[in-house]
Amino acid sequence: MFGWTGRTVIVDLKRKAVTETRTKKEFADQFIGGRGLGCRLMKEFADPEINPLSPENPLIFTTGPLTGTSSPMSGHFTVTSKSPLTSTIFSSNTGGYFGAELKFAGIDALIIKGKSEKPVYLSIYDEEVEILPAEHLWGKNTVETTALLGTKGKVACIGKAGEKLVSMANIINDRIYSSGRGGHGAVAGSKNLKAIVVKGTNKVQIAEPEAFEKDVEMIKKLLVANPPASKGLEKYGSSVITDLLDYMGTLPARNFNERKYPEAEKLSGEHINQKYKIQPQPCYSCPIGCRRTAEDGRPIPDYDSIWAFGPNIGNDDLELIREIDGICFDYGLDPLSCGASIAAYMEVNPWMEMDEVKGIVLEIGNGKHEVCKGSHAYLCSVKKEEYTTSVKGLELPGYDPREMAGMAIAYATSNTGGSHLSAFMAAPEIMGKPVLLDRNSYDGKAALVQHFQNLTAVIDSLVMCPFSMLAIGEVELAVILSHVTGEEYSAEYMLLAGERIYNLERMFNLKAGFSSKDDVLPERFFGEDAISREEFKKAISDYYHFREWNDDGVPGEEKLKELSLK
Repeated sequence: MFGWTGRTVIVDLKRKAVTETRTKKEFADQFIGGRGLGCRLMKEFADPEINPLSPENPLIFTTGPLTGTSSPMSGHFTVTSKSPLTSTIFSSNTGGYFGAELKFAGIDALIIKGKSEKPVYLSIYDEEVEILPAEHLWGKNTVETTALLGTKGKVACIGKAGEKLVSMANIINDRIYSSGRGGHGAVAGSKNLKAIVVKGTNKVQIAEPEAFEKDVEMIKKLLVANPPASKGLEKYGSSVITDLLDYMGTLPARNFNERKYPEAEKLSGEHINQKYKIQPQPCYSCPIGCRRTAEDGRPIPDYDSIWAFGPNIGNDDLELIREIDGICFDYGLDPLSCGASIAAYMEVNPWMEMDEVKGIVLEIGNGKHEVCKGSHAYLCSVKKEEYTTSVKGLELPGYDPREMAGMAIAYATSNTGGSHLSAFMAAPEIMGKPVLLDRNSYDGKAALVQHFQNLTAVIDSLVMCPFSMLAIGEVELAVILSHVTGEEYSAEYMLLAGERIYNLERMFNLKAGFSSKDDVLPERFFGEDAISREEFKKAISDYYHFREWNDDGVPGEEKLKELSLK
């Protein structure tokens, strides 16, 4: 196989056994890799009704056919499992260098199941996969763990939050990259899996090298020609969007009680560049490098962290945000869910002072605070559900759905809950990519959202950085995949694969107990001077229509047959 390695590794921690199998060609063709392959393997290895923290819930690491190649923005990998935070199927697209190293070790998919009696870590060196004792690592956070294992290869590990089964715990790789959201760190902790360290010496086999190199140059030119990518992200990082969102009235503040934040300029990418001497920290094979560190060696927070611990809790102290963000990465916490949970706690307890926030984050990291299961669970426990800003249990990020109709639909219909990355509608509604749309209009948005969701599923399966969507689409992706694999792919086939992945995820969630009643936004977003409930309901109905689902949001037999889904 070209692009794919053809190798899937299965680790049973209970039996302390490592087995290998061939990656099914059918899976590669229909689901591409990454998120798609992880989703298909969940169908093989997981009952949708399982407890996310049970040994039966697998933790699946997948690479894609472009991972480890010189294709720009293709050094990513995905982690897939059933989420402890949302109970949905959950895939996270993650950057850094760990994914490329996993591919160099010859792995398409690494499936980890069962639970070890004692703490362990996985050591992977090409074909050699070992389950090794990790008692000496248990109780340590991610910075120290990475330092101790880093001489052996690239490291992905959990901190104390994962060990304590905090629902918003992440897996941290390469020190400054996080496994997105959803609680994958808690799944690893529930298995007594502390870390994975991987070293590979193989090269990715390209079917048509000369044509592929031309594709690489084409994508580089498209990125350069795209101002949000080449002038925005490259120079200022993702915080470049802070001022723009505030100017357009789409920067929510204080747990979404306000739609603008007067001190937003202090947290903007421009201000950060003036305040610190910035050093780019690009992922593998990325010409942009939106991740950055300051001269003190500490990471510069991205927009999600800046918003979560800034406007969302009414804080304009950039140094405090950096400190809290650093704690999150060290303990292995998702900054978005952590910040949103603190914002909810502050709304319930308005007497709380800003200087208490750091202490609460530390308590969450140690599994000792009442918001450890996320903001929605906390608000339900104190009977303040009206304060929630979550969809399917996942807290919304800093893009206000009251001012972005497409994002409102995307939040509600996302298979992982309130994620902006299932369909990044800020691209057309805020940045004007590929075209600028009226962000307050629902007209035509339902069809566009499902298109963006399908395209995102493809990008997550190749696996490429989500920001690549700003410059390239299904046509370019089909061309480069064809030249890498030697197979013929069309743009239509790529989008069909994305639709297949999205529908399979939907079926998993339906079997897990979700329904059309969960395709909603929190109550606080409806009403006077907010979202029209009737207009929103119609948009969701239109979305089901374009998905060819029934009125209850369920894919029919004909649609599943069309997508080759049994």
